[in-house]
Amino acid sequence: MTLDVQSRPALFVGSFTHTLDDKRRMIFPSIWRNLAGDSNQLFAFPHPEEKCLYLYTTAEMMRRLDELRAGGALDKNDQQAIRSITAGAEMLVWDAQGRVRIGENLLAHTEVKSQVVLVGAMTRIELWSAENFDLALPKESAAAENVFFGGY
Repeated sequence: MTLDVQSRPALFVGSFTHTLDDKRRMIFPSIWRNLAGDSNQLFAFPHPEEKCLYLYTTAEMMRRLDELRAGGALDKNDQQAIRSITAGAEMLVWDAQGRVRIGENLLAHTEVKSQVVLVGAMTRIELWSAENFDLALPKESAAAENVFFGGY
């Protein structure tokens, strides 16, 4: 069974460093804007353990929502966890020049001073402050090495 390319999620790779302007906006890379499809929005979630944001396209958020719905009824604890996660999230919209304004609460979470690093992490984008970003791979990760450098 072969999946149609259109039905596959966008795959984000690479990294971009941008300086925030006076209005606390950054440029969202045009190559990634094209991957986001017809929507000019991203959903930003502060990571609960890392000082970064996870950014998802509308299509990826809908895929995740469908997966959540397919799991059946959610108990009270699940509902509370979802509420907690989404309460701190934001919908980011880029303008005609590709500029995105990130809310102060999200910038505070990432400890951004002036520069952000956007990192493609397959079906999501991670946003880090330049000060907190560390591109070094962990000393060991059999899973990562197998996916990217093992077999065919």
